[in-house]
Amino acid sequence: MGDIVAPEGSPLSVAVVGVEAMDKSLAFYSDIIGLTASAPQVWEGETFEKLWHLPPGSKANAVFCELPGVAVGRVLLLEFNAAKRKHIRPADVARAYGLINLNFYTDDIVGDSKTLAAKGYHFWSEPTHYNLSGKAGTPTEVVFDGPDSMAINLVELTSTDPNTRVGQMRAYVKEHGRTPTGYTPVVTTSHCARNITKAGEFYIKVLKSGILIDEVLSGPVQNHFLRLPEKAKTAVKFFQGNHMFGKTALSQPLNYPCVDLVHAAVAPNIGYIAQVFVVKNMAETKAACDAMRCEVYTPLMDIDMPGVGRCQSLIVRNPGSGALQQIIQIA
Repeated sequence: MGDIVAPEGSPLSVAVVGVEAMDKSLAFYSDIIGLTASAPQVWEGETFEKLWHLPPGSKANAVFCELPGVAVGRVLLLEFNAAKRKHIRPADVARAYGLINLNFYTDDIVGDSKTLAAKGYHFWSEPTHYNLSGKAGTPTEVVFDGPDSMAINLVELTSTDPNTRVGQMRAYVKEHGRTPTGYTPVVTTSHCARNITKAGEFYIKVLKSGILIDEVLSGPVQNHFLRLPEKAKTAVKFFQGNHMFGKTALSQPLNYPCVDLVHAAVAPNIGYIAQVFVVKNMAETKAACDAMRCEVYTPLMDIDMPGVGRCQSLIVRNPGSGALQQIIQIA
């Protein structure tokens, strides 16, 4: 088993996704991925409107998806009642500044890819096996267009060597089980920044996470399945909190253009809206945000969040990308 690099760090607790049609989204996250879905509830009221900067009368049909007993890597699906909603990520955009994808592990990436393709999901490439540097190990990965303009990344942990990070994760997943359909909760989520240093400092100083992997991806194999230019170079840092799920893969394009979709990644639009992290001491966390001069999107307030319950909430923009980072302390 691998060690936890940041025992006090906050992993991704919840990914907030604006959905176009709840039934279609649940067909993926619940029926295919196998996460347990809560009963739908209506989230509305003045606090809800203030939290997401919505006009009076706004509401959302909310469903919380999780692997019971695992408090990380969960997904909150919100179907807003707004008449004018747009997709955050156009289908032809492979990488953009902001929150990009959700990543799930599987033991049969080839078989699962065929099953998903038969259901109509569009894959960017065939499953691709490649080597990471040093002791990181070897995964097999593939990306496809999931519901709600979300890029979904499937990974099969190919390395069995316990001295590699991939091998350690493989052992962890085997020990801690999967969903009934054979997948995991969200194990990694991708976040692309204009300034990877500033973005990374947020995960370290505010969320107390540690760096798991730090390298530059430039191989044609990786670039192919990520739909990047053949000679693209991308700085990548993986951040891990106090759990081996819920990691963040932070990236920055080094030699190719990248569109900015951060301005569109807000409610009530369709796609990846925010990352949610649970902290133990909100006052300390807020002070860390203030010290980094993070732009406050929604000030500290008490909310009742579907699937989470009563909590204090603060939403700031990541200083390296502008993406929404929701920090909560559960009451």
